[in-house]
Amino acid sequence: MPQIQIENLDDPRLEPYRHLRTRNLTRFSGRFIAESHLLVERLLRSKYAIESILIERGNQAVLKSRVPDETPVYLISSTQIRELLGFDFHRGVLACGRRQPLLNIDRFHSGEELPSNWTGVMMIGVQDPENMGLIARTCSALGIHDLFIGPNCVDPFARRVLRVSMAGLLNLELYEIPKVIDALEELSKRGVRCIATSLDERSIPLEKYKRHGPTLILLGNEAKGLPANVQSHADELLRIDMCLGTDSLNVSIAAGIFLHYLTRIA
Repeated sequence: MPQIQIENLDDPRLEPYRHLRTRNLTRFSGRFIAESHLLVERLLRSKYAIESILIERGNQAVLKSRVPDETPVYLISSTQIRELLGFDFHRGVLACGRRQPLLNIDRFHSGEELPSNWTGVMMIGVQDPENMGLIARTCSALGIHDLFIGPNCVDPFARRVLRVSMAGLLNLELYEIPKVIDALEELSKRGVRCIATSLDERSIPLEKYKRHGPTLILLGNEAKGLPANVQSHADELLRIDMCLGTDSLNVSIAAGIFLHYLTRIA
């Protein structure tokens, strides 16, 4: 891979990596950052383009995948990388990827009949990067390809989301859902049953649920859960019964339980 030694931290080619401790690249930048050789390897094998790779000198050999010839690889010292990023960095490698626009609901399997075992996830108000990252990782592990990002969610390409997902996010089709009720109605027309996770007294225990065809699971805000109007538009309300006075589960833990059950009974 072509390697470029950089001595001056004012070099504008380093701009995407500057002060990462205090900022994230937003969707308006069209970029995102992958940290560690494992995430960069997975980025190299994904559908996403790479703008550049930044390597701490001495770590060039950690990348096993072929880097495209047109991708610049910048080398800087450990002292420089710490100053550039704004924190101690011990993972050796970073990369700046190019975002792809989130899909809209009109692009959802257009013209295709969904298989009966199709499972999707919609998040509404999930604001913690670790929660979104863990949910994306679970989706990837269980073969759930379609992830719908509703209002008031954290940026799915935030550094911590991508890191916690272990780049599993890069395997998924991401849809932006600004109007949840409209999207649920559209999915219902496609034969999708919309299942809301809820502690409402009307909900039924997860283990008593028998799924019927394509299924979308709805996950809500960490503190408030799903809005009432969303729950009222769901076909079913499901809950996980708990013991020892526990009143709720972290949304990412609950997602793992729901999704494992639903994909195994499909």
